[in-house]
Amino acid sequence: MAHEYRHLLVSLEPPVAVVELNRKRQLNSLSMALRDELEGCLGSLESDDSIRAVVLTGGPECFSAGFDLKEVLDTDFSAFGHRAVEFTEKTYFFKKPLVTAVGGVAYAGGFDLALSGDVIVAGEAASLGRPEVRFGINPLLAKLWLRIGMARALQLSLTGEFLTAQEALAIGLVDRVVPRERLLDAAKEEAARLAANPLPALLAVKRAARAVPFLDTRSAVEYEFGLTAEIIAEGSVKSALREYARGLGIIKE
Repeated sequence: MAHEYRHLLVSLEPPVAVVELNRKRQLNSLSMALRDELEGCLGSLESDDSIRAVVLTGGPECFSAGFDLKEVLDTDFSAFGHRAVEFTEKTYFFKKPLVTAVGGVAYAGGFDLALSGDVIVAGEAASLGRPEVRFGINPLLAKLWLRIGMARALQLSLTGEFLTAQEALAIGLVDRVVPRERLLDAAKEEAARLAANPLPALLAVKRAARAVPFLDTRSAVEYEFGLTAEIIAEGSVKSALREYARGLGIIKE
């Protein structure tokens, strides 16, 4: 993956990759150029068989203050909204496990980007929130309610309140809080734990997580068994199952 990025710092440490937003002077605001680069980068990492999990961070001081407001004001909203949807789809539906490491502020669009993480690690000084309602715009509920439930998501979205890292941990918004200087290492530890598992299983779990909440129970079970059937049909999992059974003493050969 030999790409040169202007607004990203990318480090490949197979089986983990680290992607850092790099518009520090602008509080990592999500300009169109940064969003385009991040979409392209994530697409490349999806295609890289040596990478099984990704850490996305803005560094220890700031995750992202949200979309670049000057661009929002200067752009026809129909065009802006279309591209924003594409960006959200690419980040939220990233196929491989994603750990977001949130240091400092994660507001508005930056908050939603943090929610793309399957695991969210926050620094002790992190501040998370969605102030959009305060200046007359509806914030997104689509990601948030799946993580903390509709009632709490609605309350946060209607008030525009900000949460400390510990408050976010208490309601399940983030999974782990660490000292600022430990943020990246902790996120890489979480990514390594995920990456230790076979990639087909990781991909299947991610697909199920996006589909199951919207299916009735029978349809959900059928969908997940269908994913299992796809993996088994590929063939390589049988040897792993055989080794697991030997370890339990079920198979003596």
